[in-house]
Amino acid sequence: MPDPASPFEATTLRVGTKLQKSVLTRQRILAAAERRFAEAGFDETRIEDIANDAGIATSAVLYHFGDKRALHRAVLSDVTVSLYDSLHRAIAGPADLPTRIEATVEALVDYVSRRPTAASLAVRQIVATDPEQRTQVGAYATRFLDTLRVAFEEGERAGVIQPIHPDPLHFVSAIAGAVLFYVAALPAFMPELPYPHLAPEQLAALKRDAIAIAQRLLGSEARHTHEH
Repeated sequence: MPDPASPFEATTLRVGTKLQKSVLTRQRILAAAERRFAEAGFDETRIEDIANDAGIATSAVLYHFGDKRALHRAVLSDVTVSLYDSLHRAIAGPADLPTRIEATVEALVDYVSRRPTAASLAVRQIVATDPEQRTQVGAYATRFLDTLRVAFEEGERAGVIQPIHPDPLHFVSAIAGAVLFYVAALPAFMPELPYPHLAPEQLAALKRDAIAIAQRLLGSEARHTHEH
């Protein structure tokens, strides 16, 4: 018969279980808040609705995040950091530069396909007037643009890309604008779409279109689109 756990082991187990529950609760709150903020925006979203969606008490939301503004910051941070990580992994990969840039475009489409609420949040942030929100998102956007700018300069020197415009901001604007509009804004412009725009085959078409745009902007139309 196994020895009973020591008081220290029992306490450690209880603390670990409590911490795990706390982490899971926090994740549920963030997921519910992301959906609400994406659908209704910051001003129209109520903490009570987020709590109800997460299946917890309003006091639990306030315990974990303090207030609605802090929760909104946490949602933006979660989305921005995970998106940045996905894009950075693609652009920093081992392949040749045109392939890495195409992989970055694919990573963007894949990310918003898995997480369309992130695309809706991004569109809302474009017109956000809160300077704190702009600063929070802008910091990661600047970091990624700096990385892409270095890649563009290296690619042009090596002769592997001939971008239509040397500033990667134009490239990002064209690609992100097309992808975010399709995922987050298209239903508002065409409420009765003839097909579910987030269906797998439609998202695959979006990825092909985005890569084709990228190839045109990079001056690399003749390259064969790589397959995963």
